[in-house]
Amino acid sequence: MAGQPGLFDLQDRYAELSKSGDPLERLLSVVDFEVFRPTLDAALGRKDRSRGGRPPLDAVMMFKILVLQALYGLSDEQAEYQVRDRLSFMRFLGLGLGDRVPDRTTIWLFGEALVTAGAMEGLFARFDADLKERGYFALGGQIIDASIVEGLLIPAFGYKSHITIDRRFRLIRRFIVTDAARHDGAQLPGLLNPDAFDSRVWADSAYRSKTNEAAITAAGRRSMVHFRKPKGRPMPEPHQRANRARSAVRSAVEHVFADQKARMGLFIRTIGLGRATVKIGIANLAYNFRRLAWLEGRTAPA
Repeated sequence: MAGQPGLFDLQDRYAELSKSGDPLERLLSVVDFEVFRPTLDAALGRKDRSRGGRPPLDAVMMFKILVLQALYGLSDEQAEYQVRDRLSFMRFLGLGLGDRVPDRTTIWLFGEALVTAGAMEGLFARFDADLKERGYFALGGQIIDASIVEGLLIPAFGYKSHITIDRRFRLIRRFIVTDAARHDGAQLPGLLNPDAFDSRVWADSAYRSKTNEAAITAAGRRSMVHFRKPKGRPMPEPHQRANRARSAVRSAVEHVFADQKARMGLFIRTIGLGRATVKIGIANLAYNFRRLAWLEGRTAPA
C-alpha cells in the first residue's frame, strides 16, 4: 500500500508541473495579484479585524478563484472540485494539502460581495494602471466592438460585452456590460479611452452616427469608423476602399471575443446585470492577464 505523500513528494510533483510549463505558474510570475488587495478589502469591508469570529478566507486567494473560473469556464461547483483535485490550482492559490478549500457557497458569496460593492470598475482600473506602470500604454489607436455573451436561462439573448482594445498590445482597456438588446453604437462615448496615445478610433458601421462622430471629435480623436452603405445606392468606391483597409485593423478585436468564448468558455450562469458585469469583468481581466504573460514572453514594452 502506498504511503502518505510527504513534503518532498509534493515538491517533486510541483517540479514536474513546472517542467511541463504550468501556465498558472507563468501567470503568477507576471501578474502581481497583491495590487488588488486594497480594492478587494475596501469592497469587502475588511478593515476592522477586532470583531472576532472565524477569520475570513484571504480576499486575494478568493479573487484568484474567480480568475480560475474565468480562465477555464468553471461553475462554482466545478471550481470547488477542481481546486481540491488539481495541484496546479492549489499552487496558484497558495494552498497546501491541509488548508481549507472554499466550498461552492463561499465562492458564490464572494462574487456576490463584489457585485454588491460595485467593485469591478475599481479592480479593472487598478490593473490598467499597473499595465501603464510597466510600460504597456494604449498605443496604436483604439478598436471598439461588442459581442453577445450567452446566458444559462436565456441563451438566445443573454448579455452584451462592449470593449475597447489598444491596437498595439491588444489589451482590453475599457468595457461596458449591457443586456443584449442594447444598440452597440450607443455605447461608443463611454468606451472611448482618453489615455490612448494615437488619436484613431476603429469600429464597424454599427457605430457610425452623427452623435458618435461628434463624440469622437470632441474627445480629440480621429474617426476610422466604417462607412455605411447609402440606402438605395451603391457605396462610393473610396468608401469601399476605406472600409477594406479599416477591416484589416478592426478584425483584431474579434480575436479577443473568440478567445474568451472558445478558449475560456465565457458563459453567464447567473441572473442580473450586476452579476453579469462581474463575470464579464473578471473574464476581461483574465484575458488581460494571459495576454500580458504572452507579451512578456515575446516582446518588451516600447
